[in-house]
Amino acid sequence: MASTELPSNFPKKYGVCMSTVIEKHNSEPLIKHEKTMRYRKFGNTGLEVSALSFGCMRLQDNEELNTKLIATAIDLGINYFESTRHYLGGTCQHRMAPGLHGKTAGVIISGKEGLDANKTEYQFFAEIENQLNILGLTHFKFFQVGWFNWGKMPYLLKSGGVLDALRRAKRQGLIQHVGFTGHDCPENFIKCIETGLFDSLTVPYNLINRQYEPTIKRAGELGLGVVAMCPVAGGMLSYDSKKMQEELNMDMPTTEMAIRFVLANPNVSTCCSGMSTFEMLHQNVKTVFNFDPENSIKHEAMCEGLDKMIQGTKGKLCTDCRYCMPCPRNVNIPYFMNIQKNIDCFGLDKSVREAIARIAANQSFTNCNNCGECEKKCPNSLPVRATFKKLAAM
Repeated sequence: MASTELPSNFPKKYGVCMSTVIEKHNSEPLIKHEKTMRYRKFGNTGLEVSALSFGCMRLQDNEELNTKLIATAIDLGINYFESTRHYLGGTCQHRMAPGLHGKTAGVIISGKEGLDANKTEYQFFAEIENQLNILGLTHFKFFQVGWFNWGKMPYLLKSGGVLDALRRAKRQGLIQHVGFTGHDCPENFIKCIETGLFDSLTVPYNLINRQYEPTIKRAGELGLGVVAMCPVAGGMLSYDSKKMQEELNMDMPTTEMAIRFVLANPNVSTCCSGMSTFEMLHQNVKTVFNFDPENSIKHEAMCEGLDKMIQGTKGKLCTDCRYCMPCPRNVNIPYFMNIQKNIDCFGLDKSVREAIARIAANQSFTNCNNCGECEKKCPNSLPVRATFKKLAAM
């Protein structure tokens, strides 16, 4: 793969790229329903985005429900919807489209497409047009480079590639702003946002996964919008934790606590929640509207409480370094070690059964043959095999 070092002429050639000169057309203000929703600045874009955004990867296979759900979300003041054609077996945007009909003015619908060494300008541009057609849109206010990381930067910058497609789409008014989303170490994502190529980033952030706090802070300093996805940690925080409630002095459901935590971070623009029912939608809207950061527990205090819970285990924890991988039996070792961490640190034992059930059978800890190779490689000397036995007992 090509080097991830940026070209020496980067600032001159690429620095003014996708975050300048927005076309005057398609520049209507975003909707604001201040009786039901709170709003925040979306970086330096000049846009005010709803503090709660709608992640569309959990929509059900029910057109009538999806149509009413999305339309209701807009009526309640949600003005940011995160999507890509590739979610839900390629049906995500088809499930969204009926609910968006006649309601897209003043609403951000973000599209997303990935890239690799072979992705051409023609292919990426064609995908932008394809997603617009599916959704019935004239333009994307935001389009994201998906599944991105620092190692893929050369694929973005290559001549006749994705960067050229994004520039062309901006010139033609098909997109206005560009962001990225993916998984990488915080330091690498900081390098990505410091290139000046992006207006926003979307990263997982929640009570039990705070690894991107340095990235989010740097994004705030640079004026990038931050979309915090996975606020309830893929369902791990959907069950109440008395331990967490007591340590953080927050007498409320853990899901509400989770959203409040995300929005307590002043550098987060919007909390993106995957919603598939009216119950989820109304509860999340209520939580966001009732949360006033100025008169609530501060983010720093919440982080101190979480740090105290981690330190209180008096043991070493999985850092997700993945030195234990690959496992010769294909066990997803970090996944299960993190499940145990969530039990020990945060009292989330009620979430364990569902979390274990979600993992593919061929990656389950039940395939472990007790070889111990993972424990030899672990820099923290964690008792991996003993952890598997604990999980099996539960």
